[in-house]
Amino acid sequence: MSVVASATSPGSVVSPRATRVLSRRVAPTARRPTVRVNAGEANDDDQELDFVTRMVMNVFGKDALDDPEPMGLKRMTKEEWPDQWPALVDGTVAELLPTDDTPELKMARAVCKQTQLEFQPLGLAYDANVHGWRASSFHTQLDGQGAAILVATAADGTVFGGYNPKGWLGYGEWLDAISAFLFVYPRGPLGVGGGGKAVKLAKCGGSGMAIIDEDNKGPKWGPDGLQIDLENRTARSRLGTYYDKMPGGGKSMFGGVSLGGGGGAAQLRDLRVYVALGDSEKAKNYVPNMFQFGKGELEKLRENDPKPGEPRGDGGGFKMPKMPWD
Repeated sequence: MSVVASATSPGSVVSPRATRVLSRRVAPTARRPTVRVNAGEANDDDQELDFVTRMVMNVFGKDALDDPEPMGLKRMTKEEWPDQWPALVDGTVAELLPTDDTPELKMARAVCKQTQLEFQPLGLAYDANVHGWRASSFHTQLDGQGAAILVATAADGTVFGGYNPKGWLGYGEWLDAISAFLFVYPRGPLGVGGGGKAVKLAKCGGSGMAIIDEDNKGPKWGPDGLQIDLENRTARSRLGTYYDKMPGGGKSMFGGVSLGGGGGAAQLRDLRVYVALGDSEKAKNYVPNMFQFGKGELEKLRENDPKPGEPRGDGGGFKMPKMPWD
C-alpha cells in the first residue's frame, strides 16, 4: 500500500506501523487541595500535583521529585507524549510545514496541534475517489498505518473530519483515545479558504469508545459522534454523548444541511485520510512495553489476512451492535 506526499504528487512509501499506545484517563471527581512540594517555596512555585506525582511522593518521599526518573519511572510530558492529554480545542493551530503544499493539507495540519502528527510530514494514504468508496479498500490502505487525520467534503462544501491517534487495524475493537477529536470548518466568508479556523470537538465522557474499529465498516468516532458509510457516501453525526457539542449547542457537525433536512447526515463528495510519512526519532527508538505489539508481532498475526483485491469475508470477531440511528 502506497502513501503519497500530497494529493497531487507521489511521495514516499510508509511501512505499516503497529505501535499502539494504550492510555487511560481518570476523570477528576473534585478539586484536590494544593500540595506544596517544599513548604518554604514562594507562592509562585506552588503547584497542584497530579495523581502519579503524588503517588511517587508518598511512596518514595519528596526527594524523589528531584529525580527525573525515580526508580526508573519517567514522567510523560505533553511535548513528548501529546496524545496522552485531551485534544487542544482553544483555537491554537499547528504551524505549516514545507510539505503542506495543498489547501487540504493545510487544513489538516492546522487541526493537528498537540498531536503526534503535528511535526510530521503528512502523506495521502487513502482517497475514496481513487481507491474506491468501499470499507474493504479503506482498511486495505490504512490498517496498521498508525495515527491518521481524515478530511472529508460534503456535497454542500462543508469540510469536516476527525483525528484518530490509534489508527485502524480492523479487529473490531472499541479504542480508548482521550486525544481523539472531530473538526468542522465553518462555511461562508471566513470558511474554507477565507482564513476561518476549524471548530474542534474533543472527546467527552472519558476516553472510552473514542474510535470504533470494525472490519468491513467505515470509520467511526464513537458509536454516534461521526459515522461514515463509504458504500453509500454518507456521513452521520450526533454530538453530546461521546464528543462535545458544537459551540452553539448544536448536536450535529452538519448544522441544518443535508439528508432529510435534519442536519444529522451529509452526502459526501470527497474523503481522504493522511498519515505520517516515515517515523519520528521517538518512534524509531521506541521500545514497546509488555502490553504492546513487539517488532514483527502484528505482521505475524496478519500474515493470513486477505491480500489487496481479495474478498475479506465477514471479518469475524465481535461486531458493534446495530444502533437505532444506523
